[in-house]
Amino acid sequence: MSLCRKALGRALFQCTTGDRIPRHPTGLASRLSAASRLHVPSLTRTCSRRHGTSLHAPITKVVDSAIKIGDLREAVNTDGIVEELLRCLVSGNQSLTTAATHLFSGGGKYLRPTCVMLMGECCNDGTPSNHKQRDIALITELIHVASLVHDDVLDSADTRRALATVNSLFNEKVAILSGDFIIARATSKLANLGCSETITILSSVIRDLIKGEILQLKHGGHHDSDMFATYLDKTYLKTASLIAHGCQAVALNSANPHLQHTAYNYGKHLGIAFQLVDDMLDFVATSRQLGKAAGGSDLKLGLATAPVLYASVKHPHLVECIVRGFSRPGDVELALQCVADSEGVQQTRDLALRYCLLARESLSELPHGHFNAGLSALCDIVLNRTS
Repeated sequence: MSLCRKALGRALFQCTTGDRIPRHPTGLASRLSAASRLHVPSLTRTCSRRHGTSLHAPITKVVDSAIKIGDLREAVNTDGIVEELLRCLVSGNQSLTTAATHLFSGGGKYLRPTCVMLMGECCNDGTPSNHKQRDIALITELIHVASLVHDDVLDSADTRRALATVNSLFNEKVAILSGDFIIARATSKLANLGCSETITILSSVIRDLIKGEILQLKHGGHHDSDMFATYLDKTYLKTASLIAHGCQAVALNSANPHLQHTAYNYGKHLGIAFQLVDDMLDFVATSRQLGKAAGGSDLKLGLATAPVLYASVKHPHLVECIVRGFSRPGDVELALQCVADSEGVQQTRDLALRYCLLARESLSELPHGHFNAGLSALCDIVLNRTS
């Protein structure tokens, strides 16, 4: 784990605030056009942290919280993306095809390909998009869905996107093989891009997914002197890496490839914010809203996420439950009670807000216009989602 990420993890853990991104309700083109012309001065606040260093987080306004993910999909013309994904997964074996395409029948926001395509259009800065950029968006979604199929096997999950999981509908062997098949299709599409640098960038996502899963297995029920930094590192590896590298790859293949590192930073921060909100919703959303088990489902898997780690500051005895992976009778119930009797949920949202602000700060280095505004609006969509 990099020292920078550990330091950032410690600082954000200690310095979360209650700031909100103001909501500005206002057809899509006109809203994005108006938003792209906004010049919103930032207010810098400084949070002191250990070792005498500081984190400067700009507090800015959101573009337009009335914009929905469907609006952004329309802006980058993602029509037909599901059909393209399904065509990728056709095999000579009907059972394999059915298993591999199962999760796509549950719909979804398609946030990752939408984000990647927005970034590509933003970095193109008026130059027409190319087929490589769309293929990169498809590859990111294929990798994402494959990881969901495998995660459901590891977690013995029964539902996903309000559907029965592949492992519960078929069996674990079929689920593992169908996940592998989806990855194989993604890597085939990746190879067809014919760009070694893009292949290196996106193949690192698969490496990170595996490293993140191993880190979770290793630290799920162990005490770590820097548990929150470990948690953030796992969050990057399992969630943010895909969005970050997808944004980097699409920028590399744009009219302005020098913007790839800025695009990476945007995706990294947005991805961490996304997972923080996901972990928060595990405590406040219903199973119906999430389309999967809720009510502290991560606790039942022995995992301590941000709300629990924050709660352990007020309730130190909770650390014992974290160390043993909530394995004793009553541990899960105690953790839920401690989270409810703390500011853990709100602090998690505040931390997600800070990462959204870091993502938005990256946008100042990218070409301004409709698509930059769309990427900014995506930060608000991530922060305020309820499912």
